[in-house]
Amino acid sequence: MEGQCRSSQKYLLLHVWCGLLTMALVIMAAFIASIKPKSEPETFLGNELFPSVQCSCGTEGNVLDVFCVFADFGKDAWTEHVACASCSLCLHQDAIYVNSSSLESSLFFFYAHVAFRKNTTHNLPSSVMLIRNATKYPKKDERVLVAVPAAGESVWLGKMVTLTGGDSVRLRITREYLKGDSFWGAFQLH
Repeated sequence: MEGQCRSSQKYLLLHVWCGLLTMALVIMAAFIASIKPKSEPETFLGNELFPSVQCSCGTEGNVLDVFCVFADFGKDAWTEHVACASCSLCLHQDAIYVNSSSLESSLFFFYAHVAFRKNTTHNLPSSVMLIRNATKYPKKDERVLVAVPAAGESVWLGKMVTLTGGDSVRLRITREYLKGDSFWGAFQLH
């Protein structure tokens, strides 16, 4: 009888603790929602594929300016979906290039989501590699990030990389993947 009493007390304590954490989460969310930005940045909205993605283009006074480019698989190649007019990034021949006129190095956040086909007949290894081609070393590709998913699953990867003008980054995917469910892109962080 004493054992049941102790377990019910622990269960009650667990409920109280979860309730307190939930209240704290709601209060923090309300606080964050009530904070208003100093100035609204000019935004470009993605198409129906990326309905919630916004791209801010160089508003003055911000601590962090973000420029972005998004790509998903079109007919036979990656296609650019959102790009800012003042963006130093562009998609060319399935690689994201940094504008060669900007010679100083900048910090970029690259991300990718790749959904692989479930192939039960072959156990071929699958991987996603983010590869940098620096202008300093034109003959050498540098693997910046490698992700290996479980069989038939999707993989997400993200990495902050420092690049200079003329550098490019591309995605190398081994094995068949679902082209409609895969995308990648970059944000330039100032």
